[in-house]
Amino acid sequence: MAERDNPTYPRTGFYSALRPLASVLFRVFFPFKVENREGLRNPRAPYLLIANHNSNLDALVLAWLCPYELRFLGKRELIRGRFTKWLLEDKLHMIPISRSDSDINAMRACMNVLKEGNVLCVFPEGTRKLEKLMEKVEKGVALLATRQKVDMVPVYIHGKPRLFRRNRAVIGAPMRVADYPPGPYTDQKADIMCDAIRETFFKLRGMVTQ
Repeated sequence: MAERDNPTYPRTGFYSALRPLASVLFRVFFPFKVENREGLRNPRAPYLLIANHNSNLDALVLAWLCPYELRFLGKRELIRGRFTKWLLEDKLHMIPISRSDSDINAMRACMNVLKEGNVLCVFPEGTRKLEKLMEKVEKGVALLATRQKVDMVPVYIHGKPRLFRRNRAVIGAPMRVADYPPGPYTDQKADIMCDAIRETFFKLRGMVTQ
């Protein structure tokens, strides 16, 4: 498995140009207080960055927080023409996935991202319309972590970003794939990992609301 020695390895020009803008956005307009930001540097890439999903700004928040140039898994419906394809796929590294059925090509692309030593950002809930935190956790996250033997780094974003109000995010300790039952992927193993993800996010939310 490839591993990057430098957590700020070279980014593409477009991605790099957006980072200063994101910094202004989340320091001035939507100011964030982030707990344990260094948690995104350890472990070093590759790993899965997993986060809850509240708003369309979530992906940009995570790209701002992470020192690595992220690859995202996003719904195919966001690709609505040549411009969005150029922007999201070519420049912002989004891997489109169909939520209506099994998307083998998208899963293969995700595995290749991890094989190449990158950080892949996934929203385990698969949608931002659920009423409860981690009400549903997609098993594809467990599949990726198991098949590629990578850890998962959880990031909890508290609510939707509010303009000119303090916003909160908490970065949790890495969820080590080695801590789960050894061996190949199974539905039983996936259920254990999904339950652990759900419990982890409940704990991170508790850190914010205390």
